[in-house]
Amino acid sequence: MCHSVAASKRRWPIPICARCETTAMPSHLPELDTLGPGDRGVKIGIVDGTPDLSLASLAAARLEIETTMRIAEAHGPDPHGTEICSLLFDEAHGLASGCSGLVLPVFFPDSRPSHEAPRATQTDLARAIYMAVERGAQIVNVSAGQLSATTEASRHLEDALKLCERKGVLVVAAAGNDGCACLHVPAAVHSVLAVGAMDADGRPLASSNFGASYAFNGILAPGGSLVVTTIGGEIVARSGSSFATAVVSGVAARMLSAARREGAEIGPLDIRKILIETARPCDPQADGECARILAGRLDLSAAIERLRQFLEPEPEGAFSLAESEDDQAGSKPMIREPMSVRPSAARMPPIGRSNGVGGVAQSDCGCGCGGKKKARQQQEELLEEEMPEDEENGAVDTMADGDGFDEVDDGGDVGEDDEVGQSARQSRQLRPGRFARRRATMGRIATIAQSGVTQQGCGCGGQKEPQKVYALGSVWFDFGNEARYDAIVQRIGDPVAANTPTALIDMLSNDLPFATGITFILMQEQIPIYAISPAGPFAQEVYRDLLDAMRTSLDETGDLQRVAMPGYVAGSTRLMNGQVLPVIYPDPRGLAKWTAPELVTAAKAAIGAEDMDSGPIFNFLVRVYDELRNLGISPEERAINFAATNAYQGASVFADGLNRGLELYGITVARSPICRPDSDCWDVQVTMFDAENERRAARVYRFTVDVSEVLPVTVGAGRSWSVPLSALAPVGMVA
Repeated sequence: MCHSVAASKRRWPIPICARCETTAMPSHLPELDTLGPGDRGVKIGIVDGTPDLSLASLAAARLEIETTMRIAEAHGPDPHGTEICSLLFDEAHGLASGCSGLVLPVFFPDSRPSHEAPRATQTDLARAIYMAVERGAQIVNVSAGQLSATTEASRHLEDALKLCERKGVLVVAAAGNDGCACLHVPAAVHSVLAVGAMDADGRPLASSNFGASYAFNGILAPGGSLVVTTIGGEIVARSGSSFATAVVSGVAARMLSAARREGAEIGPLDIRKILIETARPCDPQADGECARILAGRLDLSAAIERLRQFLEPEPEGAFSLAESEDDQAGSKPMIREPMSVRPSAARMPPIGRSNGVGGVAQSDCGCGCGGKKKARQQQEELLEEEMPEDEENGAVDTMADGDGFDEVDDGGDVGEDDEVGQSARQSRQLRPGRFARRRATMGRIATIAQSGVTQQGCGCGGQKEPQKVYALGSVWFDFGNEARYDAIVQRIGDPVAANTPTALIDMLSNDLPFATGITFILMQEQIPIYAISPAGPFAQEVYRDLLDAMRTSLDETGDLQRVAMPGYVAGSTRLMNGQVLPVIYPDPRGLAKWTAPELVTAAKAAIGAEDMDSGPIFNFLVRVYDELRNLGISPEERAINFAATNAYQGASVFADGLNRGLELYGITVARSPICRPDSDCWDVQVTMFDAENERRAARVYRFTVDVSEVLPVTVGAGRSWSVPLSALAPVGMVA
């Protein structure tokens, strides 16, 4: 989402590093120096292409690549991803220099000749955002998007953005470079901070998008002729909303770093609110078409001044902040009331105690030739402090596993869903300046010595735990590439038979080794979400289960056939149509499959009503399937998917509900208040109600699920109780 600008049109002088005889980049926003250096405890997720980490300017950056999303056949690093990372993490002049970065590659250069930029789907973006939240990112930079007529995102992307809002993670996305009153997703989603591009004089670029949605959640930021480093170390100038987005992400990271050093309980979503509220609004007489200005221009001085008000003592009762519930990746929005802005004409003194290290000031060289760079790095390491871990173990009450449901006579609490943009939690008054001193965590970053033409591993010198997944869907297949397709055709002896599912399944069942030559895929609503790669000593059994699932999907009720797929995600693969999918290595212990007729029969048997009409049961299944369209990455999704699978296998929940004449109202999940040590427990509640009698009490069924391992397990016995219909929260997945 950028276009090149000729070097002759650059606005900034580009000084020459005499010691290295190479071109050095200027500081883009020197005002950020007043905030002090970036904090390594602040992590930015970069949803983009794979950067060239062999660059000298990125060699010491705290950058790591999410290796579970790599693709084996990717050809070299991505220029766009490299330039975005350069703008943020360049050792000497990166806007977020000192912060940590997590690259989540979704754009992969294709070996096939093409003049188009790499493309990804909204599902790819959703998966990357989920991964970023799971890996502890507080800010997610999405310098990409899809042109859209509305602000609505796909189901998976919408769920991912809602997860960020609940967790207090700031998503910053590009408004687009179509130069029209048109929207891009995810930038157009109201919870996202959308960013358009302006030049050094504050004029919006002609290519920068605008629209009604952006007038509320968008700001303009510098995005014209920004000097960055691209593949091979070449210094280039780039323009576009992609780079303006990275500028805002860098600003947010530095502001969050300053707040963390002062111990201020200010989260990423509070930074978003500050940036929007302090943005310099449109002047109709000077600017003309105000729609192009979005909600305003980034006013860094005003934003820093607003932040300073929270970090210095003020009169009591000046501000109202709300408590933060989730400290894993950020906090809920705490700033509730608009505050007066006192723009400062002069640069304010550095926030917090001085440590002698400039945030983005130019270093002596910064190009890998020695000089003061090594001494400065040593000084940074000596000055950085440790932060005590604040994770808490759950309660030690151990619950026995059990089946069925225990009746609870009295009413039970039903968890309320978080409304978008709202908080139902009580607020408390905090006095600016009365914050306990927090200290940043310290870790040693290993030297990155891998070649830039392949994706890099973990930059921290060790291996991360692979991403656990528990996903539901239907199974189908893809040939992967032409060579694999030709191998199947030659083996079966007939190209028509090779493209006939029944004939292909029969051939693979009788000649199982050839099943390794196709790519099994897990689909939701005919959309592939994962590739499946059986491995280990029980791979043969898994292949047979997958083929059997494909065969049953061809039956009359095959559209209601589902497979539960627990496992680990590692790497990606490309389908014949060019789509890139992450690969699941399934755990055969939890692999489960079922069909609608089997569930109907089990439900009737459970309530002793073999003559019951099957229509209501089928309708119930369709409703539940719609509730479970997720990627199965977050702990909440893994818990809800496993609980639903467990209910299917026992047919207990919907059998009991249907016997009472109830229909599904919704499925919610919330962290369990009681859990075993070293576990990750979630309470899943299935709520059913009488659609024809609103005065009748609803029925709630609750499971507690531990998702600390790849194979989730239920904890304790399932329980059920009645609750007034008026007390139910709005339908949603997470309470």
